[in-house]
Amino acid sequence: MSADAPPTGSGTSAAKKIESSDSWYYPDIEVLPDATRELFERYSAVPAEEVIDHIQKMRSRAFEIYPYPCIGQLRFLNLSLSRHPLYPEVLERLRPRRSAEGQQHGSLSISGQSSGITYHHARPQVLLDLGCCLAQDLRKLVLDGVPSENLYGLDMEKDFIDLSYDLFHDRATLKSQFIIEDLLRTDRQGDPPDRAGDGPPGTALAWSTPAGIPLASLYNRVSIIVANSFFHNYNYSDQLRLAKRVMQLLSPEPGSLVLGRQVGSTQPGEYNALDNKGTRYSHDVDSFRSFWDQVAEEIGNGCKFRVEAVLDEEEFVETKNQGQIWSEPNIRRLRYGVWRV
Repeated sequence: MSADAPPTGSGTSAAKKIESSDSWYYPDIEVLPDATRELFERYSAVPAEEVIDHIQKMRSRAFEIYPYPCIGQLRFLNLSLSRHPLYPEVLERLRPRRSAEGQQHGSLSISGQSSGITYHHARPQVLLDLGCCLAQDLRKLVLDGVPSENLYGLDMEKDFIDLSYDLFHDRATLKSQFIIEDLLRTDRQGDPPDRAGDGPPGTALAWSTPAGIPLASLYNRVSIIVANSFFHNYNYSDQLRLAKRVMQLLSPEPGSLVLGRQVGSTQPGEYNALDNKGTRYSHDVDSFRSFWDQVAEEIGNGCKFRVEAVLDEEEFVETKNQGQIWSEPNIRRLRYGVWRV
């Protein structure tokens, strides 16, 4: 998900919840990245001459579910996970390898150099995409050779997951499982009862297994958690609660990884949320490291993380002077990796 507040509901009336959302709706796809075109032509088998029209129709439906800026501004087409500096490590860990069992491998840093962290290359390794929305990054992983059965997505909007199958034409072939879950709601109220079938946010739903899959089945199992455009939707205290929930899912093995990119700021602090009804916290590098120090301290039991992060201006420069709710003069993109040590 992207910029700055979680949805409060679903359905075709959701776009009306934010009066200024038209200001970040780009009607036309001016440039389609080559990697995105390849995804639709090779993975989804959309004829080349139909790709743009197909995406625009699906994007219109997605914007009606909830008008996230990443949908309105077409930034979901950037396939941001594949552009992350740690993507080569993600592929290394998730692709099948005959000789991988029992070997130790070195983790990269944000700069692409060795981080000094090693991880045990057990099989199968599992990836979870938090706030996966249309799950475009999961489909890119499959195209790049990752078995789809080792990929999971989580979102609080069932309609986005359902639409993603129409977007990528893979309802009959994708073996990934999707869970509908509001992590803050279950944090406050306790885990919901295990159940299959449709349900409101807060219930766990598996789309590819008739029996259903509760979120608890992933506790301590996930090797890599992708949190693109996730934490920045919330204020600081909610981010803290969410991070501790996320750590319930992450494998306790050293080298287990949380990575992502999100809105950051050279002036960390609380800023207006997308719906103007609350606040969201934007980090710089120092505040982000301190945040994960606090997470580790509150978890206790010797929990430690190595945190690497960088700020840059990519993606957000053009929004600075448009008067959009989430924009402020010091806005930046924050890319990060958080490893268990």
